[in-house]
Amino acid sequence: MRIDQLQPTPTSAQPLEIPEPLLASVLRHQAHLAALIESLRAAGVDETMVEASVRTLMDSYAQDLTVAIRTMMKEPHRG
Repeated sequence: MRIDQLQPTPTSAQPLEIPEPLLASVLRHQAHLAALIESLRAAGVDETMVEASVRTLMDSYAQDLTVAIRTMMKEPHRG
């Protein structure tokens, strides 16, 4: 899958192939981000809560991304 095939499509996305080990994480975190936005809107939270919620989401994504990159670095180079 390419980054410009995500839904909704990022408006400035360039055709970038998302490696298979990373794809599930990208899709999962995209869904989490959409749910977070809706939850924050519905709750009418303040900026401090928005910042804390985004930090939690990013920390989770960083962990997944680190695992995926380590896995990909162990694979033979394709390119």
